[in-house]
Amino acid sequence: AQIGRYPDLISPVTGMTIRHFDYSPSIQSEIECADLVIAHAGAGTALEVLRKGKPLICVINDELMNNHQTELAEELSRGGHVLSATPKNLCSVFREAEFGKLKPFPPADPDVFRDFLGSVACS
Repeated sequence: AQIGRYPDLISPVTGMTIRHFDYSPSIQSEIECADLVIAHAGAGTALEVLRKGKPLICVINDELMNNHQTELAEELSRGGHVLSATPKNLCSVFREAEFGKLKPFPPADPDVFRDFLGSVACS
């Protein structure tokens, strides 16, 4: 877990190893080693985790105004790719999670954007 200035938020859990650190410019190696990732619902983090094929619980900061995290997490959750939680319901989402039912995120297809751009700008 990248915990920043909040080391007191991490408590030991019987039967589970929780790795945490203050900050890292890249968390790719941590994601690759993880069995499960619990992260904020930022687009970069969510897509990085999904591209690695790891199960993800997106925790939405529900106190932000104009919150893009909510939109992204809800859309990814509707597609069956992630589980969505808030800090208040994270424990219940975790307890009730059926990670085996999550669907793999499809790989990027650059032709989709090219075709869209061509139809809008080059017609």
